[in-house]
Amino acid sequence: MRHGVRGLPGHAAWRRHRVLRGRARPAHALRQTVTRPIEVRRLNSADAPRMRSIVAMLPPPEWRGENIPRRAHFARALADPAVYVFAAFEGERPAGFVSAYRFPSLTEECDLVYIYDVYVAPADQASGVGRRLMESVIAACRRDGATEAWVGTDLDNQAAQRLFMSAGATGAGQDYVQFEFDLAAAGGEEKA
Repeated sequence: MRHGVRGLPGHAAWRRHRVLRGRARPAHALRQTVTRPIEVRRLNSADAPRMRSIVAMLPPPEWRGENIPRRAHFARALADPAVYVFAAFEGERPAGFVSAYRFPSLTEECDLVYIYDVYVAPADQASGVGRRLMESVIAACRRDGATEAWVGTDLDNQAAQRLFMSAGATGAGQDYVQFEFDLAAAGGEEKA
């Protein structure tokens, strides 16, 4: 299964975008605004049933797979302080979510963050919901001492690139090839 930016066209080839190192938003970044009342908040283990519903409702099965994890899986993930999941809601309706993972660098004395899932419901795309989700997760990771974050998307995914730049990211590099290891397969066979 492919992971990364969800709900925006294309999402397989990864491109590094540095997000945290104190960069201001680029002058050309989009200035999107949400005109509806949207609440963005970090989810915790008590939100496991709601997170399961969000995952079932928002990303299409080809992105998330057919089997949605059980509540216990979400409760365990959401209880981990190194796991960041923020969700956006218009009333009770989920408008999107972002997940990220903080981990210690082995080459510097700092924590790094990988922003893993970014999904905005089609009705909420280009409304500022994605930017608010990104800004929320970045702010939380910065408060917790992380010094750098990255996120990836297809090279041709202009919508995702605009979203990341509007949240303060800068593009890094021209190409990036991702390799996956299917650890569930016998022998952990490689696949590209």
